[in-house]
Amino acid sequence: MILYALTILVSAFLLFQVQPVIAKIILPWFGGSAAVWTTCLLFFQMELLAGYFYAHAVVRYLKPKTQVTLHTVLLLISIATARIYPQMSWKPTGSEEPTITILKLLVLTVGLPYLLLSTTGPLIQAWYARRFKGVMPYRLYALSNAGSMFALISYPILFEPVFGTKQQASLWSIGYAVFVVLCGVTAMKTRNAASVVEAVEEAGEEHRPGLRQFALWIALPACASVLLLATTNHLSQNVAAIPFLWVLPLSIYLLTFILCFEGSGWYRRHPYLGLLAVALGTMAYAHTIDSSGSVKLFVLVPLYSMGLFTCCMVCHGELARMKPHPRYLTHFYLMISAGGAVGGLLVGLIAPHIFQALYEFQLGMAACAVLTIMVLSGDSEYKWFSQLLRPLPLGLCAAIAAVASSVIYAMRAPLLAKVGSFAAKFGGETDSRAVENETILGAMLIVALVVLIAAHAGKVRGKVAAVLAEMFVLVLVGYIGYHMRQLTADYRVSVRNFYGALRVRDSGPASDFDATRTLTHGTINHGEQFLNPARRNLPTTYYGPGTGVGLAIREQGKARAIRIGVIGLGTGTIAAYGRLGDYIRYYEINPLVLKLARSEFHFLPDCKAKVDVAMGDARLSLEQEPPQHFDVLAVDAFSSDSIPVHLLTKEAMEIYFRHLNPDGILAVHISNRYLNLQPVLDGEVKALGKIARLVDTDDDTEQDVFSATWVLIQSPPAGFSPEIVSHSTELEAHKPIRLWTDDYSNLFQILK
Repeated sequence: MILYALTILVSAFLLFQVQPVIAKIILPWFGGSAAVWTTCLLFFQMELLAGYFYAHAVVRYLKPKTQVTLHTVLLLISIATARIYPQMSWKPTGSEEPTITILKLLVLTVGLPYLLLSTTGPLIQAWYARRFKGVMPYRLYALSNAGSMFALISYPILFEPVFGTKQQASLWSIGYAVFVVLCGVTAMKTRNAASVVEAVEEAGEEHRPGLRQFALWIALPACASVLLLATTNHLSQNVAAIPFLWVLPLSIYLLTFILCFEGSGWYRRHPYLGLLAVALGTMAYAHTIDSSGSVKLFVLVPLYSMGLFTCCMVCHGELARMKPHPRYLTHFYLMISAGGAVGGLLVGLIAPHIFQALYEFQLGMAACAVLTIMVLSGDSEYKWFSQLLRPLPLGLCAAIAAVASSVIYAMRAPLLAKVGSFAAKFGGETDSRAVENETILGAMLIVALVVLIAAHAGKVRGKVAAVLAEMFVLVLVGYIGYHMRQLTADYRVSVRNFYGALRVRDSGPASDFDATRTLTHGTINHGEQFLNPARRNLPTTYYGPGTGVGLAIREQGKARAIRIGVIGLGTGTIAAYGRLGDYIRYYEINPLVLKLARSEFHFLPDCKAKVDVAMGDARLSLEQEPPQHFDVLAVDAFSSDSIPVHLLTKEAMEIYFRHLNPDGILAVHISNRYLNLQPVLDGEVKALGKIARLVDTDDDTEQDVFSATWVLIQSPPAGFSPEIVSHSTELEAHKPIRLWTDDYSNLFQILK
C-alpha cells in the first residue's frame, strides 16, 4: 500500500508543480498575457485526458506483463525529454497565432513526461485494485489530489521566492527521475497479479452505468472546469498574471476533489445545496460590481474563492456519489478527464473566438444551477424534484419571479440607496445604472436565503421545495442573462481575442463639450479621447501635460525634433504630442488594439509626426531591432490587468537604455490598483547605476486627466532638468526586494 501511495503522491506533485513552472518560463514570450495560463491549463487537461485514455486502454485490453513492459519502456524514453526548460531558439517572432504556438511549445517541452505522469493515478489504482482484490481504491484518488494541491500551494511560497526558473526546471527533472524509479518498481510488483477480466469474474457482475450516468460524469466536471478557468481568467486579467492567482483557484478545485473522494467523503447535500444558492447569488452580484472595476482585492479574491469552492464541492460531491464499482474505474476517470477537457476547450479555445465579451463565467454559474437541478431531478432521494420538469411549477415560478421583480422595482428608491451605500463601502463608487441593475438581485438573494434556511432545517419538501429551488434558478439565469447583455449594451464596438475583451463606448454625442470615447480592456481604461473636434487632440487620462511622460516629452522637445518610443498603444494618446519632424514608434502585441486605435480614435490619424507601429511583444521586437536612438521611451503596460513581468526585469532595462540616446529618458507608468512597483524599479535603477524621479499627479476632471504615477529614469551624466526636478520626488523603495531578472521575479511580495 505504501509503495502505491508514494508513487501516486510523487506523480501528482510533479504533475501540478510543472504547470506554474513552465507557464512562468514561457509567459514573457507571449506578452505576459493572462491567457497564457488559461491555454496552459487547456493543454494540461487535454494531456490528462490522453493519459487517462491510455490507462483505460492498457488496463482493459493488455495482459499485466504487457502493461508493465510497455509502461516501463515509455518511462525510460521519457527520461531523455525530462529537461523541460525550452530552448531560446523556440521564441515566437510575434506573427504566430498564440494559442497554437503555446500548445506546440508545451508538447516539445513537457509533452511526454506529463502524459506519463497523468496516467499514474488511474493506472496505479487499477493495479492496486487488481493486486488487492475487493479493495476500493478511491482513497488513492484523494491522495493524488492532495499531492497536486501541495505542489500548487508550495510553488509561490517555497519555490518561486527562492529559486530562479532554470533552477525550478532542474529540480523538477530530478524529481521526475525519482518518479520513474518508483513507478518502475510498482509496475514490477504488479506484473503477476490477476487480469482485470479475472478480477471482475471473481467479484461478480455489477450494474453497468447507463447513458445518463456517463453524461453526468462528463457534465459535472466540465461545469467545475469552466468555473475554475473562468474565475482564474477573470482574476488574472483584472489583477495580475501571477502564480498566486493561478494556483489559488486550482488549489481550491483540487481541495474539493480531495474532500469529496476521501473515504466516505465530506460532501453532504445539506448544507451545500443551500450554500450553493448563496454562492451563486453572491458571485453574480460581485461580478456585476466588479465589471466597473471598483471591487477591492481583499473582497474580490476571498469572495470568488469561497464561491468557487462551494460550486466545485457540489459538482464533485455529486460526482463522487455516482462513482462506480472498480470494474468501471478507468471508465469513470476517463469521463472525468473528458469533462475537464471539455471545460478547458470551451474557455481556452472556443470562447475567445466566438464570444464578444467574457461570458464564460456567467454561463458557468448558470450551468451549475441548472445542472444541480437536473441531478436532483433524477435522484431517488429527491423523487419530488421530478416535478421541476413539468410546466405547472415552471409557470408558477415565472409568475412568482415576475411579481417579486415588480415589487422590487416599485421599492427601488430605498433599495438603491442601500445597495449604493454597500457598494461604496466595500467596492468604491459605481454608476447609478449599475446600482439600479443590481437591485434586481435582491429578490434572488432573498430566495437563496430562504432555500438555505429551509434546506438546513430539513422541513421543506415536495412541490414547495421544488418551486423555491426552481424560482431561484429562474431568477439567477434571468439576472445572469441580463448582466451578460449589459456587458456589450451601449457600446460602439465589442471584440475579443486571445489577449482579452475590448470595448469602445461614447459618453455622449460629439456636440457635447465634455463627451468622450473610451477604450476598455476588461475593467481597465486603456485610453479616452474627447469627441468634440476642438478638444480631440488633447492628451487625456494618464498622459496629461503635467504627468511624468508629459514632462519628459516637453523637456526633450524644447530644442529639437525628437524620437519617441511607446510600449503599449491603447488609443494612441501620446501621439497628441507629435509635431512635424518628430517620430513616434509604438510597440503593441494585440492586433485588435491597433485596429480600434485607427478606426475608432483620432490620435494616430491626426498626428503630425511620423508614426510607426511594431506588432508583437515589445521586448522581443526591441531585442531584434538596431538601436532606435529614442529621446523618450515610455513603458505603459502595468496599469492593472495582467502584468508583463518580462518588461520589468534588469535585462529589460538594459535593452531600453540600448535604444535610448545618452541623454534619453525612460518613463515607466506604474499606476496600479493592486501592485506596488516602486521597489522593483528602485532595485533596477541602483543595479544599473541610473538616477530616477517619481512624478505623482492628481485628477483633473475638466481636462479628463487621471491621477497617475510615473517613474522617470536617466543616466547620471545627463541629469534631470530643473523643471522635472521641481515637479517630482526621489524614488524610494520603502521595502527593498530581491533584484528582478529574467530568471527571477515574484509579484506576490509586492501586492498592496
